[in-house]
Amino acid sequence: LILKLFSSALQQKMIGENLSHYVKVRQFVGINSKLMKAMRLVLGSGGLSIPKVAILIGGPDWPTSVLCGIMRLSLLQIMVGTLPIIFLIFPTCLTGALLYMASLETDTGNPVFHWAGTVSTLTATATAMVQFGSMIVAAYYLEQASDSRADEVKAIEDDKEVKEADERDEQMTRCYEAVTQWNFMPTWPKFILVSSLACITASCYMVQIFSSMCFVEHNLTDSIYDNLGGNVGNLFLPLGWVSVGLFAASIALLTIFSNWGKQQAKKLAETGKTIPLNNSSDIA
Repeated sequence: LILKLFSSALQQKMIGENLSHYVKVRQFVGINSKLMKAMRLVLGSGGLSIPKVAILIGGPDWPTSVLCGIMRLSLLQIMVGTLPIIFLIFPTCLTGALLYMASLETDTGNPVFHWAGTVSTLTATATAMVQFGSMIVAAYYLEQASDSRADEVKAIEDDKEVKEADERDEQMTRCYEAVTQWNFMPTWPKFILVSSLACITASCYMVQIFSSMCFVEHNLTDSIYDNLGGNVGNLFLPLGWVSVGLFAASIALLTIFSNWGKQQAKKLAETGKTIPLNNSSDIA
Protein backbone atom coordinates (compact mmCIF):
# COMPACT_ATOMS: atom_id res chain seq x y z
CA LEU A 1 0.00 0.00 0.00
CA ILE A 2 2.82 2.41 0.89
CA LEU A 3 4.59 1.61 -2.39
CA LYS A 4 1.37 2.26 -4.33
CA LEU A 5 0.75 5.59 -2.60
CA PHE A 6 4.37 6.63 -3.08
CA SER A 7 4.34 5.81 -6.80
CA SER A 8 1.00 7.57 -7.30
CA ALA A 9 2.30 10.68 -5.55
CA LEU A 10 5.44 10.73 -7.70
CA GLN A 11 3.43 10.24 -10.89
CA GLN A 12 1.05 13.04 -9.96
CA LYS A 13 3.58 15.60 -8.74
CA MET A 14 6.73 14.81 -10.71
CA ILE A 15 5.18 13.81 -14.04
CA GLY A 16 1.62 15.11 -14.23
CA GLU A 17 2.18 18.60 -12.84
CA ASN A 18 5.30 19.10 -14.97
CA LEU A 19 3.40 18.01 -18.08
CA SER A 20 0.58 20.41 -17.22
CA HIS A 21 2.80 23.31 -18.31
CA TYR A 22 2.57 22.16 -21.95
CA VAL A 23 -0.49 23.24 -23.93
CA LYS A 24 -0.14 20.31 -26.34
CA VAL A 25 -0.32 17.84 -23.45
CA ARG A 26 -3.41 19.48 -21.95
CA GLN A 27 -4.95 19.54 -25.41
CA PHE A 28 -4.08 15.87 -26.02
CA VAL A 29 -5.86 14.70 -22.86
CA GLY A 30 -8.91 16.83 -23.70
CA ILE A 31 -8.76 19.00 -20.62
CA ASN A 32 -11.79 21.02 -21.82
CA SER A 33 -13.91 18.00 -22.65
CA LYS A 34 -17.08 17.19 -20.75
CA LEU A 35 -15.62 13.91 -19.53
CA MET A 36 -12.48 15.51 -18.10
CA LYS A 37 -14.50 18.23 -16.40
CA ALA A 38 -16.74 15.58 -14.83
CA MET A 39 -13.64 13.70 -13.66
CA ARG A 40 -12.22 16.90 -12.17
CA LEU A 41 -15.52 17.46 -10.36
CA VAL A 42 -15.59 13.95 -8.90
CA LEU A 43 -11.91 13.65 -7.99
CA GLY A 44 -11.75 17.18 -6.60
CA SER A 45 -14.29 16.38 -3.89
CA GLY A 46 -12.97 15.86 -0.36
CA GLY A 47 -12.91 12.61 1.60
CA LEU A 48 -14.06 9.25 0.30
CA SER A 49 -16.92 8.66 -2.10
CA ILE A 50 -17.83 5.71 -4.28
CA PRO A 51 -17.35 7.59 -7.59
CA LYS A 52 -13.98 8.98 -6.50
CA VAL A 53 -12.67 5.66 -5.19
CA ALA A 54 -13.95 3.78 -8.27
CA ILE A 55 -12.02 6.09 -10.62
CA LEU A 56 -8.80 5.94 -8.61
CA ILE A 57 -8.96 2.14 -8.24
CA GLY A 58 -10.59 1.13 -11.49
CA GLY A 59 -8.76 3.56 -13.76
CA PRO A 60 -5.40 2.70 -15.35
CA ASP A 61 -2.72 3.25 -12.72
CA TRP A 62 -0.19 5.54 -14.43
CA PRO A 63 -2.60 7.56 -16.64
CA THR A 64 -4.97 8.23 -13.73
CA SER A 65 -2.23 9.55 -11.46
CA VAL A 66 -0.70 11.66 -14.23
CA LEU A 67 -4.10 13.09 -15.16
CA CYS A 68 -4.61 14.13 -11.55
CA GLY A 69 -1.33 16.03 -11.81
CA ILE A 70 -2.24 17.62 -15.12
CA MET A 71 -5.53 18.80 -13.58
CA ARG A 72 -3.53 19.98 -10.53
CA LEU A 73 -5.77 18.28 -8.01
CA SER A 74 -4.99 18.15 -4.30
CA LEU A 75 -2.40 15.44 -3.60
CA LEU A 76 -3.76 14.81 -0.11
CA GLN A 77 -7.31 14.25 -1.34
CA ILE A 78 -6.10 11.92 -4.10
CA MET A 79 -4.05 9.91 -1.58
CA VAL A 80 -7.09 9.61 0.68
CA GLY A 81 -9.21 8.43 -2.23
CA THR A 82 -6.55 5.87 -3.17
CA LEU A 83 -6.44 4.19 0.26
CA PRO A 84 -9.17 1.60 -0.56
CA ILE A 85 -6.74 0.18 -3.14
CA ILE A 86 -5.85 -2.22 -0.32
CA PHE A 87 -8.93 -4.23 -1.31
CA LEU A 88 -7.27 -4.83 -4.68
CA ILE A 89 -3.72 -5.24 -3.42
CA PHE A 90 -4.60 -7.88 -0.81
CA PRO A 91 -6.24 -10.46 -3.12
CA THR A 92 -3.53 -9.83 -5.75
CA CYS A 93 -0.72 -10.57 -3.29
CA LEU A 94 -2.68 -13.50 -1.88
CA THR A 95 -3.06 -14.96 -5.37
CA GLY A 96 0.70 -14.74 -5.95
CA ALA A 97 1.43 -16.44 -2.62
CA LEU A 98 -1.06 -19.22 -3.32
CA LEU A 99 0.37 -19.83 -6.80
CA TYR A 100 3.82 -20.21 -5.24
CA MET A 101 2.44 -22.60 -2.63
CA ALA A 102 0.74 -24.63 -5.38
CA SER A 103 4.08 -25.05 -7.15
CA LEU A 104 5.76 -26.61 -4.09
CA GLU A 105 6.17 -30.38 -4.27
CA THR A 106 7.34 -33.07 -1.91
CA ASP A 107 10.25 -35.41 -2.64
CA THR A 108 7.77 -37.83 -4.22
CA GLY A 109 6.46 -35.17 -6.62
CA ASN A 110 3.14 -34.60 -4.88
CA PRO A 111 1.92 -31.06 -4.14
CA VAL A 112 2.63 -29.86 -0.61
CA PHE A 113 -0.56 -27.81 -0.55
CA HIS A 114 -3.26 -29.59 -2.58
CA TRP A 115 -5.77 -26.82 -2.00
CA ALA A 116 -3.56 -23.87 -2.99
CA GLY A 117 -4.24 -24.09 -6.73
CA THR A 118 -8.01 -24.03 -6.27
CA VAL A 119 -7.95 -21.19 -3.77
CA SER A 120 -5.60 -19.15 -6.00
CA THR A 121 -8.19 -19.40 -8.76
CA LEU A 122 -10.83 -18.02 -6.41
CA THR A 123 -8.64 -15.14 -5.25
CA ALA A 124 -7.65 -14.33 -8.84
CA THR A 125 -11.33 -14.20 -9.72
CA ALA A 126 -11.99 -11.90 -6.77
CA THR A 127 -9.14 -9.64 -7.89
CA ALA A 128 -10.54 -9.44 -11.42
CA MET A 129 -14.01 -8.69 -10.08
CA VAL A 130 -12.71 -5.81 -7.95
CA GLN A 131 -10.64 -4.40 -10.82
CA PHE A 132 -13.22 -4.62 -13.60
CA GLY A 133 -16.08 -3.85 -11.24
CA SER A 134 -14.35 -0.61 -10.28
CA MET A 135 -13.92 0.29 -13.95
CA ILE A 136 -17.62 -0.24 -14.63
CA VAL A 137 -18.64 1.73 -11.55
CA ALA A 138 -16.24 4.53 -12.51
CA ALA A 139 -17.69 4.75 -16.02
CA TYR A 140 -21.23 4.77 -14.61
CA TYR A 141 -20.59 7.57 -12.12
CA LEU A 142 -18.67 9.67 -14.65
CA GLU A 143 -21.61 9.46 -17.01
CA GLN A 144 -23.98 10.23 -14.16
CA ALA A 145 -21.91 13.25 -13.09
CA SER A 146 -21.91 14.53 -16.66
CA ASP A 147 -25.71 14.40 -16.77
CA SER A 148 -26.98 15.04 -13.24
CA ARG A 149 -24.36 17.71 -12.47
CA ALA A 150 -24.32 19.23 -15.93
CA ASP A 151 -24.57 22.79 -14.58
CA GLU A 152 -21.54 22.29 -12.33
CA VAL A 153 -19.59 20.69 -15.17
CA LYS A 154 -20.49 23.55 -17.50
CA ALA A 155 -19.47 26.07 -14.85
CA ILE A 156 -15.89 24.82 -14.86
CA GLU A 157 -13.93 27.36 -16.87
CA ASP A 158 -12.26 26.24 -20.08
CA ASP A 159 -8.50 26.28 -20.41
CA LYS A 160 -8.14 29.34 -22.66
CA GLU A 161 -4.81 28.28 -24.18
CA VAL A 162 -6.18 24.83 -25.01
CA LYS A 163 -9.38 26.34 -26.40
CA GLU A 164 -7.40 28.59 -28.74
CA ALA A 165 -5.23 25.64 -29.81
CA ASP A 166 -8.36 23.54 -30.47
CA GLU A 167 -9.82 26.31 -32.62
CA ARG A 168 -6.59 26.59 -34.63
CA ASP A 169 -6.43 22.85 -35.14
CA GLU A 170 -10.07 22.71 -36.15
CA GLN A 171 -9.46 25.42 -38.74
CA MET A 172 -6.40 23.58 -40.06
CA THR A 173 -8.38 20.34 -40.24
CA ARG A 174 -11.10 22.01 -42.30
CA CYS A 175 -8.49 23.52 -44.60
CA TYR A 176 -6.71 20.16 -44.97
CA GLU A 177 -9.97 18.44 -45.87
CA ALA A 178 -10.65 21.18 -48.40
CA VAL A 179 -7.31 21.08 -50.21
CA THR A 180 -7.22 17.27 -50.31
CA GLN A 181 -10.57 16.91 -52.05
CA TRP A 182 -9.94 14.72 -55.07
CA ASN A 183 -11.50 17.07 -57.58
CA PHE A 184 -9.32 19.99 -56.46
CA MET A 185 -5.94 18.26 -56.21
CA PRO A 186 -3.25 18.55 -58.91
CA THR A 187 -2.19 15.41 -60.78
CA TRP A 188 1.00 14.63 -58.88
CA PRO A 189 -0.56 14.41 -55.36
CA LYS A 190 -3.20 12.10 -56.83
CA PHE A 191 -0.46 9.96 -58.33
CA ILE A 192 1.39 9.86 -54.98
CA LEU A 193 -1.76 8.84 -53.10
CA VAL A 194 -2.76 6.15 -55.61
CA SER A 195 0.81 4.79 -55.63
CA SER A 196 0.77 4.57 -51.83
CA LEU A 197 -2.52 2.67 -51.95
CA ALA A 198 -1.20 0.31 -54.64
CA CYS A 199 1.97 -0.42 -52.64
CA ILE A 200 0.20 -1.24 -49.39
CA THR A 201 -2.43 -3.33 -51.19
CA ALA A 202 0.22 -5.35 -53.01
CA SER A 203 2.18 -5.82 -49.79
CA CYS A 204 -0.88 -7.09 -47.90
CA TYR A 205 -1.85 -9.52 -50.65
CA MET A 206 1.70 -10.88 -50.84
CA VAL A 207 1.83 -11.54 -47.11
CA GLN A 208 -1.66 -13.04 -46.95
CA ILE A 209 -1.71 -15.19 -50.10
CA PHE A 210 1.97 -16.03 -50.58
CA SER A 211 3.11 -16.10 -46.94
CA SER A 212 5.12 -19.32 -47.43
CA MET A 213 7.08 -17.58 -50.18
CA CYS A 214 7.65 -14.48 -48.04
CA PHE A 215 8.77 -15.89 -44.71
CA VAL A 216 10.61 -18.85 -43.25
CA GLU A 217 8.37 -20.96 -41.01
CA HIS A 218 9.04 -19.81 -37.47
CA ASN A 219 6.86 -20.27 -34.39
CA LEU A 220 6.78 -18.14 -31.27
CA THR A 221 8.52 -20.84 -29.25
CA ASP A 222 11.24 -21.51 -31.85
CA SER A 223 14.79 -20.42 -31.16
CA ILE A 224 16.18 -17.60 -33.31
CA TYR A 225 19.63 -19.15 -33.07
CA ASP A 226 18.51 -22.66 -34.05
CA ASN A 227 15.89 -21.81 -36.67
CA LEU A 228 17.22 -18.53 -38.10
CA GLY A 229 20.93 -18.89 -37.53
CA GLY A 230 20.91 -16.11 -34.96
CA ASN A 231 19.85 -13.50 -37.54
CA VAL A 232 16.28 -12.19 -37.48
CA GLY A 233 16.72 -11.06 -41.09
CA ASN A 234 16.80 -14.71 -42.16
CA LEU A 235 13.07 -14.80 -41.41
CA PHE A 236 12.45 -13.01 -44.72
CA LEU A 237 12.60 -14.72 -48.10
CA PRO A 238 13.19 -12.58 -51.25
CA LEU A 239 9.46 -12.01 -51.78
CA GLY A 240 9.17 -11.11 -48.11
CA TRP A 241 11.73 -8.33 -48.56
CA VAL A 242 9.72 -7.10 -51.54
CA SER A 243 6.56 -6.93 -49.41
CA VAL A 244 8.44 -5.05 -46.68
CA GLY A 245 9.84 -2.66 -49.29
CA LEU A 246 6.37 -2.02 -50.68
CA PHE A 247 5.08 -1.37 -47.17
CA ALA A 248 7.89 1.12 -46.50
CA ALA A 249 7.29 2.78 -49.88
CA SER A 250 3.60 3.13 -49.06
CA ILE A 251 4.39 4.86 -45.75
CA ALA A 252 6.93 7.16 -47.42
CA LEU A 253 4.52 8.14 -50.21
CA LEU A 254 1.69 8.72 -47.74
CA THR A 255 4.02 10.94 -45.67
CA ILE A 256 4.88 12.97 -48.77
CA PHE A 257 1.20 13.40 -49.59
CA SER A 258 0.36 14.33 -45.99
CA ASN A 259 3.14 16.95 -45.86
CA TRP A 260 1.95 18.44 -49.15
CA GLY A 261 -1.59 18.61 -47.80
CA LYS A 262 -0.45 20.31 -44.60
CA GLN A 263 1.52 22.92 -46.56
CA GLN A 264 -1.46 23.67 -48.78
CA ALA A 265 -3.78 23.79 -45.76
CA LYS A 266 -1.46 26.27 -44.05
CA LYS A 267 -1.48 28.49 -47.12
CA LEU A 268 -5.27 28.31 -47.30
CA ALA A 269 -5.62 29.10 -43.57
CA GLU A 270 -3.46 32.20 -44.02
CA THR A 271 -5.88 33.51 -46.64
CA GLY A 272 -8.78 33.17 -44.18
CA LYS A 273 -10.67 30.89 -46.57
CA THR A 274 -11.94 27.44 -45.60
CA ILE A 275 -12.65 26.00 -49.07
CA PRO A 276 -10.40 25.88 -52.14
CA LEU A 277 -11.14 27.99 -55.17
CA ASN A 278 -12.10 26.54 -58.54
CA ASN A 279 -8.68 24.94 -58.87
CA SER A 280 -6.17 23.95 -56.18
CA SER A 281 -3.46 25.76 -58.10
CA ASP A 282 -5.12 29.01 -56.98
CA ILE A 283 -4.22 28.12 -53.38
CA ALA A 284 -0.54 27.54 -54.02
